Amino acid sequence: MRMKKATVFVLVLLMMGSVIALGCIGGSGTSSSSSSTTTSASSTATLTTKTTATSSTTTTATTTTTAEHTQTETPYYPVTIKDFADRTVTIEKEPKRVVTLAPSLTEYLYYLGLFDRVVGVTKFDDFPAGIANVTRIGGYGKYANLELIANLSPDLIIADSYSLSILDQLEKIAPVIIVDPHSINDIPKALDLLGRIFNVEDKAKEVSSQFKELSSAVSGFEEVKAFYVVWGDPLTTAGGDTFISDIINLAGGRNIFNDTSGWPTVSIEQVLARDPEVIILTPHCGIDLEDAYEKFAGTSAANSGRIYMVENENDLIHPSPRVVRGLEILAKLLHPKAFREKYPMTITDFMNRTVTIPKEPQRIVSLAPSITETLFYIGAGDKLVGVTKWADWPPAVKNISKIGGYGKYANLELIANLSPDLIIADSYSLSILDQLEKIAPVVIVDPKDISGIYRQIDLLGKVTNREEQAKLVIGEMKGEIAYIESKVRDLPRPKVFFILSYYQGYWTAGRDTFMDSVIALAGGRNVFNDTKGWVKVSDEQIIVRDPDVIVVLPTAGVNATELCNGPLSATTAVKEGRVYTATDSNVYQRPSPRIVVAIEEMAKFLHPDVFNVSFNSTVCAVSTG
Repeated sequence: MRMKKATVFVLVLLMMGSVIALGCIGGSGTSSSSSSTTTSASSTATLTTKTTATSSTTTTATTTTTAEHTQTETPYYPVTIKDFADRTVTIEKEPKRVVTLAPSLTEYLYYLGLFDRVVGVTKFDDFPAGIANVTRIGGYGKYANLELIANLSPDLIIADSYSLSILDQLEKIAPVIIVDPHSINDIPKALDLLGRIFNVEDKAKEVSSQFKELSSAVSGFEEVKAFYVVWGDPLTTAGGDTFISDIINLAGGRNIFNDTSGWPTVSIEQVLARDPEVIILTPHCGIDLEDAYEKFAGTSAANSGRIYMVENENDLIHPSPRVVRGLEILAKLLHPKAFREKYPMTITDFMNRTVTIPKEPQRIVSLAPSITETLFYIGAGDKLVGVTKWADWPPAVKNISKIGGYGKYANLELIANLSPDLIIADSYSLSILDQLEKIAPVVIVDPKDISGIYRQIDLLGKVTNREEQAKLVIGEMKGEIAYIESKVRDLPRPKVFFILSYYQGYWTAGRDTFMDSVIALAGGRNVFNDTKGWVKVSDEQIIVRDPDVIVVLPTAGVNATELCNGPLSATTAVKEGRVYTATDSNVYQRPSPRIVVAIEEMAKFLHPDVFNVSFNSTVCAVSTG
């Protein structure tokens, strides 16, 4: 998101450091520790085996099918293993109180069903949800607080190579296991090791199998050229020897910069020359989707609407079973046909109409610019064969056939000539609905607020077989809006008057409009919230309500100077020089994912100090004395 660009670069640098340290790029430290026992546990132990018995010698585990050992069964512990640092370590008894020194290691235990044994984690752990209730032991690896760890009385500490410099001190507290995966192939090895340590080998095999299942789902499809954006300025990506590149390959893609190493800086010209079919962004990469479609215009990814924002980059960069989440998301983004929805599909649209879609749509006509934008956001832009003459975003729409005006002003003959298999429209097309239905199935979307926009995205994702992409868009929107809300939540709410247009009065937004939602989410109070829908109001009504802030669209037909020299000069907004002109009318007028841009700008207008911005409002200040 734009307002966070100045601060997230540091986070990205930290992220890259963590990725390297967590084993995304080759290299590991070694340490050794000896034990008097050398016999390791057999791999025949099952997930349901439990024991607390101890023995002075290591024995071979036996297969059991019940939750408890009988008196005649051989105890599982002690068990002796070799860890990733080639150290021989003996675990004398079943670990019950575990401290992990890397987020990825906590994730292993969660997927093995052992999260309830974790008593201490780093301050960087963010998964699973229950992590909020676990004691923090400081930083990652060597930056952990030894005193905090000791106070937790752990019976096992699990660390990676980033903790080797404090290994001697850790061993004074509890036995230490080094688990240090460097590639996607090391994840099953780590699972196997932990499965033996905790006597849950069957569960470890089950988790490992998920990687094979996902990769086999896309094995029959041609590789998709993918570009992963680590950071936007300078433009930075992942080389071929990184963990991220491994994930792209496993998901059925080909990293377009796999001939480089590490984290190379690349140029736009290089990206255009390699022409990615899919571009992957993350919340901390410094580029949002709005910018990306402009920055990468001309690529196959931008032309087909296949630029995606993943919700949480940790799903992709942590070398743990958690990466299955990221792998599944990436596989669905690269190969949606491999995970296609079942057709025919029957849905209920915004007009409560039951519509059956006989097959996955390949030729869609959109009768509203907001619908066109939404389809591009969810990666279905390549399915569009017709859009209105008002569609102007993203730049790729200039190459799509125009079918005339918006909604009821569309040219039916032009639509029919395109042989669409689906038409998507809003309520402005209801008067021609019968004629449209003679051409193709018609889905009506008609969002009135932010929740409605989420519903629109979800519905269009479903009918176009882009559900995963739709979920990501909704998640990104919610994340950005939550950030804005957190900044303005406790601040006074200024009274806001929004001017959509001027013709024999001012047209503005009442309640039950997405614009009313924009004002509220941005930390303001719509002065005409007691009206409904889009309404025309007079000078007198505005003056009585005395707005603190006035926001004018650049296409409104009235400008700030005219307001300052007219009847509204009596309002607080004009007197204090708080009349602002929006940057882009379309992001305010169209109920699409781009509405987040309007919310962000509105928040800056209403609370400039919080977002460290200033606006030139001297026109109003001077003209009102």
